[in-house]
Amino acid sequence: MSIDRVKENQAVIERIESFLTTGYESNPEFNAVLNGDAPISIKSLKDQKASYSYEVGEILYWVDRASYLDELESWNGEQIRSNHSLAIAFLEESHQEAVLRDLVDAIRKRRVAPFIGAGVSSAAGYPLWGSALKMLIAKHRLAGLEVAAIEAAIDRFDFLEAAQQLYEQLPKGVDNFIHTEFRLKNDDEPEIKKGYPYLIELLPRLSSGCVVTTNFDKLIETFLREGDRSLVDGCMLGDKQGIEFVHRLLNGDRCILKLHGEHSRPDTHVFTREQYERAYGAAFDFSKELPKALRQIYISNSLLFVGCSLEQDRTLDLFAHVIASKQFEIPKHFAFLPDPQNGPLKQAKENRLLELNIQPIWYRVEEHDHSMLTLLVDLAVDMAERKVSLK
Repeated sequence: MSIDRVKENQAVIERIESFLTTGYESNPEFNAVLNGDAPISIKSLKDQKASYSYEVGEILYWVDRASYLDELESWNGEQIRSNHSLAIAFLEESHQEAVLRDLVDAIRKRRVAPFIGAGVSSAAGYPLWGSALKMLIAKHRLAGLEVAAIEAAIDRFDFLEAAQQLYEQLPKGVDNFIHTEFRLKNDDEPEIKKGYPYLIELLPRLSSGCVVTTNFDKLIETFLREGDRSLVDGCMLGDKQGIEFVHRLLNGDRCILKLHGEHSRPDTHVFTREQYERAYGAAFDFSKELPKALRQIYISNSLLFVGCSLEQDRTLDLFAHVIASKQFEIPKHFAFLPDPQNGPLKQAKENRLLELNIQPIWYRVEEHDHSMLTLLVDLAVDMAERKVSLK
């Protein structure tokens, strides 16, 4: 093509160059590393005192774009691996690479159903179950509340029994506490971090199907509905099904099972022993909607427990009942759990979970800092998307 043709098509060329320039400018950190300290200078033939200056990255981008993109991909890979260095080192030290790879395989196959506990919502200012019950006790202690048996139930992690005893003495007080304490937090409240906990933001990358939660708050459905307005009919609140819930569940589409119900609807609450027996039956009645839905999720997905203590509770009892029936082939499930730093206690808990086909992935907690949990989940997602790998 002659230079005259280039001049004639200058407007078209400028539009293409503008498009390509935007691509180059979208990688400022990489460009800064590639450019080094000083630009390359080219003397002018027209004016011996003048010169043209170009950054190394600019030259490579415009002269050999394939090499530029190859270098960019390699640099991005190193940056991602560097970002995951703490999690990778921890996995190597704790010899848990194999189980994380199993989880990554399940994420890639889109088989994971995240099971989100109160530990995730606590990052947005919501109380854990034990803390919530203690707050209720403190609020009503001067009203003649009998607390000894309630506190004993909390200490042994029997939250349903503790809630039952509280509800028998303060039915309206319990409903009102749940309604007010677990409402959606406002962004302008200074004590609450703006936005959603990062683990909730990772949900679309972990799974496109069912999400299970024990939480009363509406963080999960509010976040997910921003991308799927039809999800309102795909929620099951306690034992109250949305119109599309079962259809979505069986199709592997996005749906939400809120095991304990929603804070603003007392008719959906499954929080006390009596409410639990109403929803599940005294001995797991699988003709009832809630145990039937939870069983279906347990036998057809790989649950990933995040922010759950997984102490002995009724949900685990249901899983044990399903296994004892020997009617189903149970897939492998996973749970991120804080390392109790107690050998016998850790082994006993691991043995109990393995009997339910739940493989724990232990993470380190230092001074109530659960940041390693977020690092490990983030690593698993990036591995599933083939952005990084373990050596």
